[in-house]
Amino acid sequence: MEMGRIIALGLVGTVFAVLLKKENPQIAMLVAAVTGILIFGLICVPLGNLVALLRETAEKAGVGSGYFAVVLKVIGIAYLTQFGAQLCADAGEGAVAAKIELAGKILMMTAAAPVLTGLLELVMGLV
Repeated sequence: MEMGRIIALGLVGTVFAVLLKKENPQIAMLVAAVTGILIFGLICVPLGNLVALLRETAEKAGVGSGYFAVVLKVIGIAYLTQFGAQLCADAGEGAVAAKIELAGKILMMTAAAPVLTGLLELVMGLV
């Protein structure tokens, strides 16, 4: 049922954006951005449920909460980066979209650095 609402919202937003694009492209871009943000809002509750389930599973498996938090942070950065870059690309700002993607990659590496460092220390301890 949730997917039906998301599709309906996406279609309505797309139709409005297409109709407005000829007469007022700025408003059309704003409608498309707001549609994307509303869709993102609709998936927040199911996403929260998924994160809770994964957290519970990680605890049962004995995975450290620090590692799990890093993985969630990297995944969150990846999704938000893609969302922001797509909004910019839809607005015709491909250069800004590319910079957002670069920043996202750097932030993902920064967030993953403690795990990478820990892994390298473990490997070096074995040698």
